[in-house]
Amino acid sequence: MKIEIMNDIKLKELADILRCNRYLEFEYKNLYYQISESAEIGYVINVYSSKEKDDNGDYLIDGGLCTGSAKDAIEFIF
Repeated sequence: MKIEIMNDIKLKELADILRCNRYLEFEYKNLYYQISESAEIGYVINVYSSKEKDDNGDYLIDGGLCTGSAKDAIEFIF
């Protein structure tokens, strides 16, 4: 999913998708974001400068961890 403008409404929509699916992947300002629910606590947030993926469909660079809510995980990136 490509996102052109990030505002409070879009943040809420993304957080709702993340809460429901426990996974979210999108492009924003030429960066590629992947957020998933952590097995332990919070959300794992990965940010990539390239949309290139390996043979398994995974991005080539890794990211970090957010221990807050789904909305916190989305806001963590910005």
